[in-house]
Amino acid sequence: MISVTVLARIVVASVCAACLAGAADAQEAPAPQSQVTVGYLSIEGDPRHQPIRASERLILRPREHPFVGAQVAIEEAQALSRVLRIDFALERIAVKSADMLASALMQAHETRGIRFFVVDAPAEAFRALAGAVQGRDVLLFNATAPDDWLRRELCVREIVHTLPSLAMTMDGLVQHLVSRKWRDILVLEGPAAADAAMVRAFEGSVKKFGARIVGKREFKPGTDPREREKNNPLLLTALNRDYDVIFVADDAFDFARQVPYRTIRARPVVGAIDLEPVAWHWTWERHGGPQLNSRFQRAAGGRRMESLDWAAWIAVKMVVQAALRTGSADFKAQRAFILGGNGFDGYKGLAVSVRPWDQQLRQAVFLATPNAVVASVPVEGFLHRVSTLDTLGDDEQETPCKLHR
Repeated sequence: MISVTVLARIVVASVCAACLAGAADAQEAPAPQSQVTVGYLSIEGDPRHQPIRASERLILRPREHPFVGAQVAIEEAQALSRVLRIDFALERIAVKSADMLASALMQAHETRGIRFFVVDAPAEAFRALAGAVQGRDVLLFNATAPDDWLRRELCVREIVHTLPSLAMTMDGLVQHLVSRKWRDILVLEGPAAADAAMVRAFEGSVKKFGARIVGKREFKPGTDPREREKNNPLLLTALNRDYDVIFVADDAFDFARQVPYRTIRARPVVGAIDLEPVAWHWTWERHGGPQLNSRFQRAAGGRRMESLDWAAWIAVKMVVQAALRTGSADFKAQRAFILGGNGFDGYKGLAVSVRPWDQQLRQAVFLATPNAVVASVPVEGFLHRVSTLDTLGDDEQETPCKLHR
């Protein structure tokens, strides 16, 4: 028979063992998962993502929202989620008009705590967005508006531009032309405001790298025979002075598609067709490009990855990588890392990083035909005191935007 003293000792020992086991379990219990949510802000029926058609049956260029690019980056992040104990999520926020973007963003920020937003909107929409977020703990990624004035005049600390600016793409194109010794250029400009902006950026690049515009003609799309001097490529390209290359600015694309092989001289065509400067191309075969293209194509149901898709993808990837490399889901730590000049792998060879003066993502630009990447720029030999990538677009002394001061 067990004595009362022995029984008491057994009970005490059991209680202590249970306490120790409970303490051990408490120590080993995992901390709750943190969460980082990225909002994807877009406009329903955005005309920039409607197919370009020559007629109802003839689609010249299919165009899509780049939401799938952001999705691919979130899917890639899931492998890190368990290690970091951070859940990564993507929330799509679609509004009916540009006027509703700012209020939708602020509602998502204030009610659901979202601080990072990929913004898929035209340039003009950023005026209201900039006013709404200025001074707040949020960071917007402009993934679809290349307009130079966003980087120069608007100049807001809460906006990072992941899509190359017009200045960057035109600098890359002109670098290539100059490296090939195609310095004399005929410019054909369309009637749209986007065409004029493209020509202004191209003229700036021509001046910057020592090329020459030997002729500039405005075209008028259509087949009206009374306007043949403005809609016939043969007549438009008939100059007394010779030239090395023809640059076409045509956002609508309908005229540009008729220019190659219909010029008075046998000259290459660049700009809106044939050789285009792009942020990404589906044929890029280096630095992880094939794997990224394959992942995107599976997620998009066969659609090929394009520039806007890449810009949305890298925006989300930067958020994920900031969490990985800081080991934190804290917004201020992540923002400081993203804006701190740190490099991110954009699968283009040279690491991408945010310029401190205008928060444009410095990056390589591809020069591509429909079925091949011809070159990656900056071209070797174009030098810069800090980074060769800063030969593309606005360098620190060339822009009125000075966010780092």
